[in-house]
Amino acid sequence: MEARRPKTLETRFSLTPWILIAASLAKPALARDGEEQTVVTFTVNQAVELALAVNPEVLQVREKTAEFGELVREAKSEALPQVSAALSIRKTRDPGLRNSPFFTRFAGGGGDPPPPGIFDAFFFTNYVWNVDVSQPIFTFGRVSNAMNAAREERGGVDLDVRAVENRISFDVVRACYAYLLAQHNLRVLETERGSRERQLEQVQVRFELQDATKLDVLRARVALANLQPVVLAADNTLQVARASVNNTLGRPIDAPIEVVAELSVPDPIPSVMRTEALLEIAGQRRPEMRRFAVDRKVLDARVGVTKSDLMPQIRATAGFGVNTFGASNVSDLALHTWNAGINFDWKLFDGHRTRSRVAALRSQKTQNEYDEQTFRDQLSVDLKEANGTWIRALEALEVTLLAVDQAREAERVAEESMKWGAATSLDVLQATLSVREAEFNQTTAAHDALVALAQMKYLVGFRADAPNSVIEQPRRISGAGASTLDEGSQP
Repeated sequence: MEARRPKTLETRFSLTPWILIAASLAKPALARDGEEQTVVTFTVNQAVELALAVNPEVLQVREKTAEFGELVREAKSEALPQVSAALSIRKTRDPGLRNSPFFTRFAGGGGDPPPPGIFDAFFFTNYVWNVDVSQPIFTFGRVSNAMNAAREERGGVDLDVRAVENRISFDVVRACYAYLLAQHNLRVLETERGSRERQLEQVQVRFELQDATKLDVLRARVALANLQPVVLAADNTLQVARASVNNTLGRPIDAPIEVVAELSVPDPIPSVMRTEALLEIAGQRRPEMRRFAVDRKVLDARVGVTKSDLMPQIRATAGFGVNTFGASNVSDLALHTWNAGINFDWKLFDGHRTRSRVAALRSQKTQNEYDEQTFRDQLSVDLKEANGTWIRALEALEVTLLAVDQAREAERVAEESMKWGAATSLDVLQATLSVREAEFNQTTAAHDALVALAQMKYLVGFRADAPNSVIEQPRRISGAGASTLDEGSQP
């Protein structure tokens, strides 16, 4: 039985995803004693939708799409005209007359005397405004490669968004299944505690009737006392699992929840593809795999941008303005100046700087290929492990179903035999322990199977809550001699 907070009124209700999102964004404070707490009930799919709507990591990577959209516009701006306007007012002191070749004629004597102040510097104010326009004519691939790099990186960010969403969805699904497992285990222990309490009562009655020994009573008490730490540990595990779920959903970690799901393998059992087929789908669907190819395209484009530094740059320029010594003439267009021309700029040698940068980019491309191979190898290992866990869990689940029936029947027989003195309290205790172990094994096997199923979906590039058909074997149409994929199984 699930442990609940004392002095708390719980109201259970189901929420649609958008209401869940609103409830999460509201961030309600933890209820104090005597205040009402609401138990939020949701399915695993609703939990995933909520997490993808409020998780900070998802929101951050989504915001990058806007950033790289602007980077594409920035790269495109290099191909557009550049217009600039400038205004300057400059006061100048100029001793130019002293440097004049005619100065010696005045200083040598003869003729009329020089005018007053001839040896003083003179001052003037210069007013200049102008508008300049520059338009690239040919950049030898600099602009086009920069735009290609920005576009490819923009597509890479979309893949990053999908990768984060898939990982968060797997974390949510795994946290929900862990919560269900902890909840079930606590419920089993609570049931066992009730059974041991009844056994203690029966032994005490028999002891009073002198049909049992004091050792039987002590054994029953010890068995009940030994169970208490196990129950407390299971309750703590449940609290941690609840906190993990709430953390992935952006809710207060102690907020009460109820996950509407069963720890049982889907019926019929999905026929999962072989590891080789799953790896092939992952090559087409997994965002991280596709990101490697995008990164190489970006590096190729950056190589083109870098090479253009040693290519000629042809640009058309034009300017118009006014240059005057009087403030009253600033708007007089009769004093205008203009210029127009074509600039040809070619950097012939830069000390091998561009060559080194190109070599470094090509080295990064080679490293990217090695990283992709490493990732693919690890992905293959992870898929084999998840597929093996799935198969092993199914086999274990089939065995545990029989073991649970057997253990329950053995417990019933032991309890009946104890009533008639044909069995001891130790026999009943051992039978109860067998039931608990069998039920734990059954639930753990179902949990492992569901987690492995969700992990395989995540590994091949789907959300962990996607339909099982996405990783199932294609079904053949009888008599048609051809195979068709189930709905949703197309990569």
